[in-house]
Amino acid sequence: MTRAQLVIYSDNFDSYPGYEISDWPYVYSGIVPWQAGLPGQVGICMLPVGGPMSAEASGNKVACIADCGTFNPNDSNVLSYTPHISLSGITGAWLKYDSYFNEYHDIYGDTERATVEISTDTGNTWTVIQQVHQSVPNYQFATQYVDLSAYDNAPDIRIGFRYSDDGGWMQGWAIDNVEVFMPARKDLALLSMTPGDPLKSYQTIGQGFTHSAQVFNAGLDTIHQFVLNYRQGSGPVMRDTVTGASLLPFSTTTFAHTIPDTVAALGSYPVTMWVTLDSDSYHYNDTAHAVLNGANFIPAKQLAMECGDGTWYSWSPRNYVYYDSLPSLDIPACRVSVHDGDIMEDPVYDTFTLQRAGGYFPYMNFDRRIYVPMDSFFTYVNSQRSVFGFANLDLGGTLNGQDLTVNVTVKPAVNLSGDYRLALVLTEDNINNGGYAYNQANGYAGGANGEMHGYELLPTVVPASQMTYNHVARAIIPQPTGAPGSLPASMDAGGTYSYTFNTTVDSAWQLANVHAMVFFINNGDSTIMNANELNWTLSTPTVAIKTIDAALFPNPANERATLRFDMSSDGDVHIDVMDIAGRMVYQSPYTHFSAGRSEVTLPVGQLPAGVYLVELRCREGNKSLKLEVAR
Repeated sequence: MTRAQLVIYSDNFDSYPGYEISDWPYVYSGIVPWQAGLPGQVGICMLPVGGPMSAEASGNKVACIADCGTFNPNDSNVLSYTPHISLSGITGAWLKYDSYFNEYHDIYGDTERATVEISTDTGNTWTVIQQVHQSVPNYQFATQYVDLSAYDNAPDIRIGFRYSDDGGWMQGWAIDNVEVFMPARKDLALLSMTPGDPLKSYQTIGQGFTHSAQVFNAGLDTIHQFVLNYRQGSGPVMRDTVTGASLLPFSTTTFAHTIPDTVAALGSYPVTMWVTLDSDSYHYNDTAHAVLNGANFIPAKQLAMECGDGTWYSWSPRNYVYYDSLPSLDIPACRVSVHDGDIMEDPVYDTFTLQRAGGYFPYMNFDRRIYVPMDSFFTYVNSQRSVFGFANLDLGGTLNGQDLTVNVTVKPAVNLSGDYRLALVLTEDNINNGGYAYNQANGYAGGANGEMHGYELLPTVVPASQMTYNHVARAIIPQPTGAPGSLPASMDAGGTYSYTFNTTVDSAWQLANVHAMVFFINNGDSTIMNANELNWTLSTPTVAIKTIDAALFPNPANERATLRFDMSSDGDVHIDVMDIAGRMVYQSPYTHFSAGRSEVTLPVGQLPAGVYLVELRCREGNKSLKLEVAR
């Protein structure tokens, strides 16, 4: 028969009024069979907290077998399968479905298993047609494809989904959008385009942005050439002919458009992208949409990390190790260890963050936007480090005795309107007290859960004398949601807005180990938009905002200028160049420099004649210099 996108069978599980998947027969060894429902109802065992299986997903139901509880659920054999499907007169059918499966394994050697199976005798016997593995990317639904051509013209098939917890306490398996279909010969789909994350959609005015496209071959023919198009608003179409490709059936590849996009001013710019393939008559899946947002500059971003910890919590050693590793990986972050239920607990901070996590412990949140599974911590760090920071935060302050003053200057990169606030966070490092209350539970003792930076060599309860606690939350001032009225309701891009915190530092804290950081908070949704940390500990008396020795030459400059600076210790340096309107015209990433004198060449040959501001930032201090470009 003629090949077309013919759907032979489909079920998205949205039509079932209750938990029972009434159209699907089932067999189960445990307490409950496969169930249909909202992810947050039927997928409560699925990690991560706040991920796809703990949200209501806008009413979209899934089918799930959840393997959890206060007792062994005994889900060693849980099977549910489709009703009768006829392939009579049909050749080349495929199965497609979405899978959420973590392939979890426990410390006892048990590993959960998932298989897709087929029966041609009404469910009496079964043949495995797919061994399902961990979803990629992890903690997301991933679409799976299974070739059914071995069953061409079969008058009666049933497709089953079998789960086993291998006798342990596991997580489970969820599926959605089950479909048996006949693919077309040629069908090219555009799955997504960049920027996909709204927080990565900001672009400096006048600078080029490269759109990337995730392209999927939904047909049976290998694709060697196609056209990738995009258009900003109603502007001209930018066409890029991709040649020399080899996109196999049901495979996905990412392509970058060769013509950069730009934004002309502040504001939002809708962008439409689509693919064109000769002889592809299926256009419902050809198009994707995104938005670019104009910004005067890209602020220096620091992730605000808040992690739930406790001396009683046996996995906290992993959190401590991960936190301490970030500086060596050049990850700018404000790290806060919020202790719960132990002698280091700050009750106000602990109550707030625990409630934000839905009462679930442990938790790790980035910017109060995203809750991160610790086994994917560094993946999330690399993904989130490039999100937009909305404003630069410059900090300075003084300490007289126990009286601390912190001055904050906020410089937005875009126009902002709403309830924005600042919060001052004080943390303490090197807490080392011999008292028994500082003993730490250790889930890595004996290597049962692998290596963890030496904790595997320590006992199940690590004596306080062998523990040092860092990044411990001591106070958040005036409250976790920030200071009301600390910033105006409307702030202009390129403007500067100041606020001063005055507080008294607890005399019991070791001032040499206390750090001060500031969170820039959107109280409308409680997220942290940016953060920064003072570049000195509170043991330094009467400290004013620091500046670093630096100079520019030649000045005026024509083709290039040299920025020379001196540092007393090794550290990371960030350089911005802005025009007099506050627009970013050049920006360097954080770059590591050794102590002593260093020089950086600034390319100014393409800049119009005029006056520019060069800002240098590092942990030793800041420096602003005026640069004149002459023509």
